[in-house]
Amino acid sequence: MENIIMQVLAKTQEAVMKKIHDRGLSDIGAVSEELLGILKNGVCELLSGILEETDREIADSRAMRKADGLKVKERGVERTVVLPVGEMRYRRTYYETDTGERVYLLDHLVGIEPYERVSRALCAKLVNYAVDASYSRSVKAAEASVSRQTVCNKVHGLKEVVTDVERLPETPKVLHIFTDEDHVHLNNGKSVMVPISTISEGIDVSNPKRHELIRPLHITGYGMDAETFNDQVEACLNERYDINAVENIYVHGDGAARIVSLSERFPNACHVLDGFHLEKYLKKLGHYEGASQRIGALRTALKEGKWGSCKKLLNAIYALQDDKHKEKCRNVIGYLWKHRQAIQLRLSLDICGSCTESIVSHVLSERLSRSPLAWSERGLQKIAMLRAYVKNGGVVSSKDIRVSLNKEDAKIESATLRNGWSKYNHYMEQQIALILDTDWSSAFSSSPAPFGKVDAAFVIRKALGSMHSIA
Repeated sequence: MENIIMQVLAKTQEAVMKKIHDRGLSDIGAVSEELLGILKNGVCELLSGILEETDREIADSRAMRKADGLKVKERGVERTVVLPVGEMRYRRTYYETDTGERVYLLDHLVGIEPYERVSRALCAKLVNYAVDASYSRSVKAAEASVSRQTVCNKVHGLKEVVTDVERLPETPKVLHIFTDEDHVHLNNGKSVMVPISTISEGIDVSNPKRHELIRPLHITGYGMDAETFNDQVEACLNERYDINAVENIYVHGDGAARIVSLSERFPNACHVLDGFHLEKYLKKLGHYEGASQRIGALRTALKEGKWGSCKKLLNAIYALQDDKHKEKCRNVIGYLWKHRQAIQLRLSLDICGSCTESIVSHVLSERLSRSPLAWSERGLQKIAMLRAYVKNGGVVSSKDIRVSLNKEDAKIESATLRNGWSKYNHYMEQQIALILDTDWSSAFSSSPAPFGKVDAAFVIRKALGSMHSIA
């Protein structure tokens, strides 16, 4: 094997020196790229030689093969695998076991699976590029000799990759959940929503030029219904924090039913209308006849919770509209009135500003909907999952790659996803087990619960929370 290594290195050295002699160093940038190509080819040739030598040593170890029940069926069977450094060709031996099974022992030893044309390491690299770029640009960025369809297939065949949620040693008094959705086009002409919720401990404003969320955790769930998705968010929140130690949970959002229902899952939570939608609808209202001079008073009435004054102002604005504008004006007024309590909290409480639109843009829209794209159902599921995973700090590795996935298994996996991510469902199952094993007498105890414990008092408070309303 040492001879093979020396031969390849000598050949590579000769090729490098010839290139420098022929091209010169006047254009160092171009020369560096050409030398890199020579070195990559040398690596592939070196690996090929090492593999073939290893295969020969195995084939020549007859005593060992006999003890393991291996019989040579065919020698020198060629195979090509695309690696991150280029295309590698090598020959290996085909064996038959004493049970009749036929295997390429060398492939098994070096971790190359049957039908694996592109190495999993290169696939992981391509998938990581595809998080931010199109499939064709991912191929160029990775400098891989594969098609964009190959990248698409590897994204579609990706295993579940969602962020591990770890219990934090300290739980803050206040938590924030920013929740919204991105609107994405499918290749069948339909438009769908991709929900996202971000759990955070607030916003760090120490840098006036760049505000940042404190320990954000992004959760997406395209394909899940609203109840299932909220289950996922709740499971992550309970896994990460001691909910008994949290005094307030603020759920920021536009007031959609799924967002309000999320706020009702915790006894110490409330829905706060996000600032973007509040200002959007106040601005819309200000365009109608007689509204601009009343917006200031309306804002004050909403902030102070003076619902009688608020109603009079809205009725007065509506009464000034002609038949052409009444219906649209009614919709704007109806939105503000329906969410008046969430608006009051936004205007009156000393809490961080909402950034739901920015989160949607940063995590989802940059890849999913900013350009005129049309996604397949499966492609959207996987890229939405990947966007959250990577923004949470994750990196796709070779262990997350599947060599192949048939259509039937893909359909089963997509159907399973409707029930939520398996990892987060596992968190939920553990939390339910704690509830079932709890001492229900603790519901009437005034002593504080142990750190991280989901006890009977918590269950009762949660049940009451689903019925509470803000006065």
